[in-house]
Amino acid sequence: MKERYLIGLFLSLLLLCSTACIDTVPDEVLAYSDFYTGVNDADNAILGLYGQFMELAGQTVVLNELRADLLDVTNHATIDLQEINLNAPSPNNPWTNVSRFYGVIQTCNDLLYNLDIMLKENKIIQAEYGERYADVAALRTWIYFQLGIHFGQIPYITQPVVTIDNLNRYKNSELSLNDLLPELIRCMESLPTLENYQSSPLVQQSLDGYSLAPYFIDKRCLLGDLYLFNNDYEKAAVIYRQVLAVDEDLSADVREQYRKNRLYCYPWTSGGTPDWFEILYTDGKNHDSGSLYNAWRNMFAATTTGRTALEEMIWFIAYDSKFAPAYPFLELFNPVGNNGGKYYLKPSDYAVDSVWGGEIQKNGYPFDARGLTGAYRETGGEHYVMKYSCFEETPSGDVRGNWFLYRAALLHLRYAEAANRAGYPKLAWAIVNDGLGTGGSAFLYKKENGDNYPDDSIRITGNSPFDLYPEPYFFDGRQCDQPWIRSPWRSNGGVRGRANLPNVPFPEDAITQQDSIRFVEKLIIREAALELGFEGNRWQDLLRIARRLNRETPGEGTRFLWDDNIRKKYERSGISGTNLSSEEKWFLPLYR
Repeated sequence: MKERYLIGLFLSLLLLCSTACIDTVPDEVLAYSDFYTGVNDADNAILGLYGQFMELAGQTVVLNELRADLLDVTNHATIDLQEINLNAPSPNNPWTNVSRFYGVIQTCNDLLYNLDIMLKENKIIQAEYGERYADVAALRTWIYFQLGIHFGQIPYITQPVVTIDNLNRYKNSELSLNDLLPELIRCMESLPTLENYQSSPLVQQSLDGYSLAPYFIDKRCLLGDLYLFNNDYEKAAVIYRQVLAVDEDLSADVREQYRKNRLYCYPWTSGGTPDWFEILYTDGKNHDSGSLYNAWRNMFAATTTGRTALEEMIWFIAYDSKFAPAYPFLELFNPVGNNGGKYYLKPSDYAVDSVWGGEIQKNGYPFDARGLTGAYRETGGEHYVMKYSCFEETPSGDVRGNWFLYRAALLHLRYAEAANRAGYPKLAWAIVNDGLGTGGSAFLYKKENGDNYPDDSIRITGNSPFDLYPEPYFFDGRQCDQPWIRSPWRSNGGVRGRANLPNVPFPEDAITQQDSIRFVEKLIIREAALELGFEGNRWQDLLRIARRLNRETPGEGTRFLWDDNIRKKYERSGISGTNLSSEEKWFLPLYR
């Protein structure tokens, strides 16, 4: 009964908050301020905020993936989606309409305003205020970051917009992406806390069987992304390493895969179902294609209550046909008529042939199983995105799905990018390949000049046993019996390692440190495509690297974004998309 009551509040607050949409701002947005009488009211308002935020899922994924190289339109796609695919939206294109984004921002501003009042009037104590204020402000920051990377120059509003006249004042008050990033970083650095909810009922109860714990934004991951985008590599590495450190202090005899964010790898026989996420072959039959078991893809069907899912998923939100809003991805990706599918979008031919299809597994099979059988499937000559789809018919209409916002592999790749740029390319290379654990070969006291120390049983990051890497670049992956040691990173398998892919050789002709860094950086971004395709990160990744390269060597970033990646999608599909060979063309027009 309590769960149903909470769902009612969730939906009621969603309807209430939706009136704050930027296109339809009422004369008195704050007329319901009397609602905030205590901490329970604040929590209900936050539930309503996240319900409103859930409506951004489809637009966020479409903008981040369809504008880039891995996703393409089908013959069923609407004109609006075709325009996004070409990076040439018309003024009335709904996918570039920012009203929903600013609607959620306005709800954040209103909540923050009222939380300040509640604290001042002693309706909420400091600890309760700090957790909730930080969560709402971080969510607003994430939305502004998304707007910045797509539109380049946007209105930055942090106060409640009480009337239409007030709103009009901000239309000429815009920040470029270069100015927006420091502002967002200052906001995050000034938050009362970066900790996730600890004692709030928001993470201690469930809605209709769904745990709410992973629904709320991870503030450290967001701050790390902002630092990384702003080229603050050391700061990014420090904050990412704090997230990677979760559960490092667990007892050594605790089952290793119960530690969060480890990219765990473990031998498997046919007995039982693997509860970790790896490309596996039954009973070690690595050369029997029929024994392939793609346990890596199981993470995308996981629920918010599953323990193993929460070892991989850092921030993800569940959708269910029993409550609003509707899950947006079935229409976009599913076969026509399957659970409402209209099959508007598909993996690009370039992604299928040259990205996932360009990999060879350790056993010689010529494909990356994170692509075929993982991120997408082939049926009747057509390719379908699988990460979001429910291909089984559900006559009852009971459809469920997830929005994947941040997970362990993304954290590893972003940390590796920061560590690489901070001067540790071999560490970054190891994380991308077969990891830091005892099963890997990539990193054991490797000198940054390429030499190894002889003792293969010692796996602590450093230039020598007497010259260990400093924090935040120190990892302990030892496991031995004499003496008995079980270190936190002993079973880390790396990003490629758990995908059954061989290490990418480190170039022997990388003469300088800068050569190494450039090589590893492009390796990381390619691996991000293989691991994270269709999850809403691709445009941000390409844009971040392109901006960085252009500032170091004018024109190099443009070649990376356009010639090395997006143009290949257009060439392979036989269309002429908008030429992105100049930086001013990277951003969409902001139509009001």
